[in-house]
Amino acid sequence: CYVPLDSQYPAERLEFMMTDAGLGTLLTTRALAQSLSLETSGGMKLVYVDELEADKQNTANPSVEISEQQLAYLIYTSGSTGVPKGVAIAHASATRFIQWASEIFEPQALSAVLFSTSICFDLSIFELFVTLSNGGKVILADNALGLATLPAADEVSLINTVPSAMTELLRIKAVPESVRVVNLAGEALSRELVAEVYAKTKAD
Repeated sequence: CYVPLDSQYPAERLEFMMTDAGLGTLLTTRALAQSLSLETSGGMKLVYVDELEADKQNTANPSVEISEQQLAYLIYTSGSTGVPKGVAIAHASATRFIQWASEIFEPQALSAVLFSTSICFDLSIFELFVTLSNGGKVILADNALGLATLPAADEVSLINTVPSAMTELLRIKAVPESVRVVNLAGEALSRELVAEVYAKTKAD
């Protein structure tokens, strides 16, 4: 089971999440661990991914049996109504979602997906695992508006974002012709924006 931690979150919130989840291992970089004072976190093994030597790593798949009832990941709520709560998601839920998305979206749409969602949100499961499960490329961006300056922008085939961000991307003409699918959620969606997306992009 993994617990996603967004380095943009306040150190106090990260500390709470790590303690509450009882993390045993933390994957991070040394600089990030130092900036957030994570190196002194007791009882937790730190693995610095930027210091791993690729040629010395075991490339064999781990032979670990996982049941669908076991936890896949733990995502924390915003805590806006009190203390953040960890929401436990089992492998069954994650794999069924990935299977559904793989059947609904054509391979061409998943060939290069913009990954602009925080890993602390469920939508990241789509952008990361659905894409990789279908042999696609994950194109990283700090946020959806970062698409405008991405070197690989003209490869992006699918965008997940909110209507307000899509409105701005259309305004600055930052949606590349390679985009075939636009998923919009999280805010009210107007008919006018839908019409504009179809009129100003190559989306199917």
